[in-house]
Amino acid sequence: MRNILILGAGKSSIALIDYLIEHAQQEEWYITVADVTADAALHKTKGRAHTTAKGFNLQNDEERKALIAKADIVVSMLPAAFHLTIAKDCIALKKNLVTPSYISDAMKAMNDEVAHNDLIFMNETGLDPGIDHMSAMELIEGLQARGCQITGFKSNCGGLIAPVSDNNPWHYKFTWNPRNVVLAGQGEGKIRFRKNGELNELSYEQLFSSAYKIDTGNYGVFESYPNRDSLKYISEYGLDEVATMYRGTLRVPPFCAGWNCLVKLGLTLEKEIPVTSIKKEEAEILNYLGINTATDEYQLLKYLELFERLKILTDKTVVPSVFLQKILEEKWQLKPGDKDMVVMVHEIDYVEAGKSKKLQSSLVYTGKDEEHTAMAITVGLPVAMITKAILNKQVNRRGVLMPKYAEIYTPVLKELKQYGISFTEHITELAN
Repeated sequence: MRNILILGAGKSSIALIDYLIEHAQQEEWYITVADVTADAALHKTKGRAHTTAKGFNLQNDEERKALIAKADIVVSMLPAAFHLTIAKDCIALKKNLVTPSYISDAMKAMNDEVAHNDLIFMNETGLDPGIDHMSAMELIEGLQARGCQITGFKSNCGGLIAPVSDNNPWHYKFTWNPRNVVLAGQGEGKIRFRKNGELNELSYEQLFSSAYKIDTGNYGVFESYPNRDSLKYISEYGLDEVATMYRGTLRVPPFCAGWNCLVKLGLTLEKEIPVTSIKKEEAEILNYLGINTATDEYQLLKYLELFERLKILTDKTVVPSVFLQKILEEKWQLKPGDKDMVVMVHEIDYVEAGKSKKLQSSLVYTGKDEEHTAMAITVGLPVAMITKAILNKQVNRRGVLMPKYAEIYTPVLKELKQYGISFTEHITELAN
């Protein structure tokens, strides 16, 4: 019997846990799900066979290490800030590790030690990052194998609300960690991309005002804002000569205009400040933002009841991001029966036999309900499938990795198709 330890039973863990339980008897797995409380873990395992639900204290070294010591592989679904603590334990206890999170500089620095201990630390295994890498690399390596010269690469992904459940002017509801949404774009290093051979670098304050519209044809019009540092994927994807390299996050207009207002008002700040810094009268706010009651931005702020909520603030100090998150969790909560959707679009410009072409590859996947969301399914399934591949010794590489290799992405993308998670492709010939 092989033991799988899942740390964290949040919104994105349900499909991961369901998949592993479904295959547990055949694969001879025993699955332990540990969260802050046993009840939170039990909500996901539902007391099914081959499972244990446990409460655990992440800060308790002895308790944490005892859990990890019993595992054959550890899947950390914890917030990214905690992965390093788990990673250090996994090295000391000689355990493989899987996370859906971006590879941090600190995690990357562990590569030699991880490889020396014959271990696999597989990161960026969810949706974005995860499916985006795997599907992109399948396209890129397929084109390169045909002798094509790739000149431009754009990839956009968004976790959105499905049209059937879209009933607020932001066209958005929470399908993953609200804290991550509120703080998106902050503290993530440089925001950079390459466009037509030129480097573009943005500050957080410029991020949401830089959004541009993208027409996906049958799937509608979205807007995209840059996602972190796109440049590091030039070498990761083997696209050293590419003139355009851009990775973005999708939203439905006018989301970015509204969010840009919240940034300007200081409502996404994570530090404690005097309440007078954000507590302004409606007229003063509109004047500062340069908007009026006829604008989309005003309607978005009004929907949040922002002006009224600012008026009733009585504390001397406030953490604006916490104040904002509380409002959004009330306004953007998934209701019973709500469905979300995931949209991912790759656009690759290339030259084949002297002709310029554009390949657009699109994924649109709709969730089942407010718990089995498209986000939870598209994050959890690839994490589970990659965990299975590592346990079955189908991954030959060692070190701190991401799933950009054919030995990983080929079987995972093939299996995802069985769950209805697949891409449609369209090629357009461009004027030379």
